[in-house]
Order: sequence, then C-alpha cells, then structure tokens
Amino acid sequence: MLRSKKLQAGSLQFVLFIGAVIAVLLLTFVLLYHTHSLFDKKASKTIDLIKRTDFALHQAMGQKLKLNDSVSIDLKQEDGIKTTAIKSNWGIFEKITVVSQFKKNRFTKSALVGGGVDMDFPALYLKDNDRPMVIAGKAKITGNAYLPKQGIRPGSIRGRFYQFTRPVYGNVKQSTKTLPPIEPEVKSHIGQLLLDRGGMSGRNSIRFSNRLQLANSFELPTQYIQGDVLRLSGVNLSGNIMVVATHKIIVGKNAKLQDVVLIAPEIEFENGFVGNLQAIASSRIKVNRRVNLEYPSALVVDRGSRPNPKERRKPNIEIGPGTSIKGIVAYFERTEENQFFPQLIISEKASVYGEVFCEKNLELKGDVIGNVTTNAFMALENGSVYQNHLFGGTINADFLPQQYVGLLLNKEKAVAKWLY
Repeated sequence: MLRSKKLQAGSLQFVLFIGAVIAVLLLTFVLLYHTHSLFDKKASKTIDLIKRTDFALHQAMGQKLKLNDSVSIDLKQEDGIKTTAIKSNWGIFEKITVVSQFKKNRFTKSALVGGGVDMDFPALYLKDNDRPMVIAGKAKITGNAYLPKQGIRPGSIRGRFYQFTRPVYGNVKQSTKTLPPIEPEVKSHIGQLLLDRGGMSGRNSIRFSNRLQLANSFELPTQYIQGDVLRLSGVNLSGNIMVVATHKIIVGKNAKLQDVVLIAPEIEFENGFVGNLQAIASSRIKVNRRVNLEYPSALVVDRGSRPNPKERRKPNIEIGPGTSIKGIVAYFERTEENQFFPQLIISEKASVYGEVFCEKNLELKGDVIGNVTTNAFMALENGSVYQNHLFGGTINADFLPQQYVGLLLNKEKAVAKWLY
C-alpha cells in the first residue's frame, strides 16, 4: 500500500516537471515569435523610412524650396511618418537633406544636386554678338549647336585649314544675345562666399597645420580652415570642410582632398595633383600639368562687376596640358567691357568632361566632352588675335554619359552625388 502511494507521488512530480518544461518551451516560442514579429515590423518600418526619404528627395528637387528653411514634404500617406527637407548650397551645387521620422526611428539622406542632361543638351551655345564663328585646323564640333545669326564658316590660321567636311556634326539652331541663365541663388551664393571669406571664423574653425587629417560628415556643421596664404601639402581632408584664404591657396601634389571647397582670390594646383573638390576664386585659378580632378569637381572664378586690369594679359582660368577635369569649369564676369585676350584657356591635350561656361572669351585648344557655353571664342597665334575663332579644340556632346549632373541651368534637377 505504501509502495503504491510512493509511485503515485513520483508520477505526479514527473507530470508536473514535464508540464513545467512544456510551459517554458511554449513561453520561449511565444517570446521568440513576438520578438521576430517586432523585428519584422521594425525592419519593415525602416525600409518604409528609407523608401520615403528617397521619394521625398526627388519630390524636393522638383519644388521651389527656400534656402536653409526646413519644409515638410506631404506625400499624402497616413502611416505616421513625418518627412522634412532642407535646401542649402555647397559651392556651385545645391545640397538637399531629407529626414524621415517614425516615433524614435529616424533616417537622414543628403545629396549634391545639379542640373541633369536632357534631350536638348547641346555641344555648343555661342552668344550672338553679331559676328560669325570661324572654325579652323583640327577643331571639330559633334552635337547640336546654338550659333549666331551669321552662322559658322570654315577658315584657316597659320595656313592650317579646317580639316573636316561639315562645320557642325549635328543640328544648328540660332542663339540669342544672352547666355542661358544660371540659377540666381547659385550665383548669389558664390558671390557671398567670396565676399565673406574673411568672416567665416568661429567655433567651427580648425587650426591649420602640415599633415592635418580631418574628416567631417555633411550631417554635422561645416568646419573652416583659414589663413592668409595656405599651402596644402600632405594634408588629408574630406567632407564638409571649407578651406578659406585671404590671398592664395596652393594645392600640393601629395594633398588628399575629397568633396571640400576651396575659397580664395587665387588658387593654384601643382603638377600631378589628384582629387575631388570645388575651387572658387575671385581672381585666378591656375591648374598646372597632369592634374586629375574627379567627378563632381568644379573650378569657378567670379569677378562680379570688376573688369580685369587693362595691363593684365594672364587668363583668369588656365588649365594646363595633360590635365583632366570631370565636372564644371565656369568663369563669371558681369561687365560690358570688350577685352582682347582670353579669360579662360584650356590648353592642348587637356580635357574637360562636363561643362565649360564662360561669360567672356574662351580659348579652346583641348577637348571638351560635353557642353561649351561662351560669350566668344578667341585664338592667340604668333602674336595675332583671332576673334570668334575655334582653332584646334574639339567639343563632343555625344560621348558625355546621360548620368552626368552639372550646372543648375533651366533644366530638371538630378543627384550628382550622395553625401555622407
């Protein structure tokens, strides 16, 4: 009798133990299922945030946003996600930052924005100054061209006649007496950068030193490096950084620069430099031999309403032989004064992949894969000045990739580069 009772008690304990184990296993499975469910929901919402940010960024590019003003982007979806966009400038490009937020989850994305390539992207736009264009030597234009009413004709310089059968390998349309307008906010920003270069110091100012290494995210405030004459040699700078000099910046061959903006009256690149940046000057930019500026780079000289001194004959932008620039080369000058020397020179064996925009005189001996927009051409040969002559240089819009994004003209905006 006693033995039977012990067996029953032991069986009961075993049943309770098995029951407890099963309960623990069931609870574990429930918790695991609940955890996976929460993870799936969070992952799904994170994906929604990313998609919403991408969509809102493209929406923002099509809207007229005020500078430095946070604007809510209404995408007509009631899912609790709030999306805002803010537009600012980064050199000659726009920077658009979009933030999407759902409760405590937040996703931010920034992009460098410019003008895209459309179906009407021409190889050449030459302002109508009531003077025909002359093409000579091995010069060649491939793509559509906007030319003065007087048109274009073959000619010769130093006995070197035009080598091809057609003056333009594309459709010819008539240009006007004004150049295509660049977005006013961009030109105003460039002028303001050059005007305020002495007043950018503050809590975000970094002390310059040789071998300086600095990286700064575009989600953080801009860092400034300032001085009178700055020689960038052995430095490694990347991201949201402006280098500002009151007199001159010299970029050495062994400097490593990525996405930074240089601002000074005069900027010079030494032989062999390789990098990706924007250089903005009020007087002169000189790019020596075998320099390679990767996309999306920009060289900009803006003299505003100040004409060049009459005794000066040096170009305001000079691109040396063997140099390759992927991006924008632009010269701005808002004067009516006629000048009989080129303000922008692209030397023989130099290449620009993108856009060349010149509000005065351009001497093109190298190659432009993309577009040239200019007030006038000029060729200097044997002490003689040939006005509105293209001699030796080539322009080819057909070889420029459709993904190229550059100057903010009156065309649809696109992303030049995703920022970090």
